[in-house]
Amino acid sequence: MPYFFQENLSQDLFTLSSEESKHIIKSMRLKEGDFIWVTDGKGTLAKAALTNTFRDGCEVKIVERIFHDISSLKKLHLAVAPTKNPDRMEWLVEKAVEIGVSQITFVTCDRSERKHVDLNRLYRIAIAALKQSQGTWLPELKMHSFVQFVNESNLLNAAKFIAYCDDKEKSTEVSHIKFQHKEAVFLIGPEGDFTPQEVLFAEKTGFQPISLGKKTLRTETAALFVACWFSANTNN
Repeated sequence: MPYFFQENLSQDLFTLSSEESKHIIKSMRLKEGDFIWVTDGKGTLAKAALTNTFRDGCEVKIVERIFHDISSLKKLHLAVAPTKNPDRMEWLVEKAVEIGVSQITFVTCDRSERKHVDLNRLYRIAIAALKQSQGTWLPELKMHSFVQFVNESNLLNAAKFIAYCDDKEKSTEVSHIKFQHKEAVFLIGPEGDFTPQEVLFAEKTGFQPISLGKKTLRTETAALFVACWFSANTNN
């Protein structure tokens, strides 16, 4: 069945957004009585029937709700420096959502070439990726400064890692990491890497330096590598 997004699924009868309705009517040519899947990105998947279609909207009625509980799964929080080219971050968000990352924070660092990202656009890309992959949990998207993020991470009961290129001999290989926490946070720096001062500051707040291998990866490649590796090694 076709897959759609609705932020609030608390009501049994509701009207889909104009964007989703347009896709149903004009692209898919669905009719009254047809069934669709709808998710709220918060774990709920609803089977719904089209009850009325009109020019700017579609009314649907939920006939069944399914909740996907992920509390037993280990969660990955990606903290990544935004790249100069915004297309690369859009690509990363799309792929990370498909894989199942639980949270993405864009972190501005001393060597960051970009200090701002369009969170609204990235949110729309995340929704499209969630629908494409037929997921039910939409990751939270945020933006922080490096110092703000590292300070706030003190409140997290999570395993914390910072990928650092300049001193790979002293860093733990990511393949040797064992997870004992329910959540892991990985800091991925800009293409100029973190400064030594940033690494030292992160270490003082509990971040462990890690190496992602012998090759030097682009920022978005490193982040996606971590997401794929985490998913494969935590049975998520």
